[in-house]
Amino acid sequence: MHLSLILGLLIAWGAERTADTILAEDYHQWTLTKAVEVLNDSPWARHETFTRIVGGVGSGISGEKEIYNTFYVRFLSARPIREAYARIQQIRHGYDDMSSEEKLRFDQAQLPKLDIDVEDWIVVCLSFRSNDPNEESSVRRFLHSETVRTLKTKAFLSTPESPQVEIAAYFPPIEESVGAKFVFPREINGKPVISKNGQRITFELLEVPGAQPRLRATFTVKAMLHDGNLIL
Repeated sequence: MHLSLILGLLIAWGAERTADTILAEDYHQWTLTKAVEVLNDSPWARHETFTRIVGGVGSGISGEKEIYNTFYVRFLSARPIREAYARIQQIRHGYDDMSSEEKLRFDQAQLPKLDIDVEDWIVVCLSFRSNDPNEESSVRRFLHSETVRTLKTKAFLSTPESPQVEIAAYFPPIEESVGAKFVFPREINGKPVISKNGQRITFELLEVPGAQPRLRATFTVKAMLHDGNLIL
């Protein structure tokens, strides 16, 4: 296939992953593949991978080993991310084969995680995977040892209008799949941090092990719009 055609298909495929196209279908109908895609590569989710070569026994002609560190950054305050987690749980528990009564009970059990109050807050969740257990342990220790005070100079949410918004609350990881939760205000002095007319929003974390030299994930605001409303 000609290179220009391949690039065109990739651009078109990426363009399809907008809020309007993703939310055109009720999340109860999502396949596992779509739910995972929403969590990993959607308007509200990014994964950033850092690689490095280390010496010693491992793969490679000279015995070197390539380490892959992947950070998953997601806007938990965006309902589609919570719906993707919920849909994965549905599939794992055989939801589609349940009776109507069983589905109702299951949905009611999921409500506390789906209907969280984020009217005043933007919540970013961060999880991590590596092919090196030592790297995973190092990042896990970092995320469990940090506090709001220590993260004031390390964790920021930025937009062109509101650069380096400081963190308001922090919750270390409880569930590995969801990870740590970084909470930022939606408004500063009565002014929205981000609006539907904004361009981009960036999450930045400094001094985190496994990232070189910092973790930065940037999201396009336009892709987060659904029926003209910002889903964040």
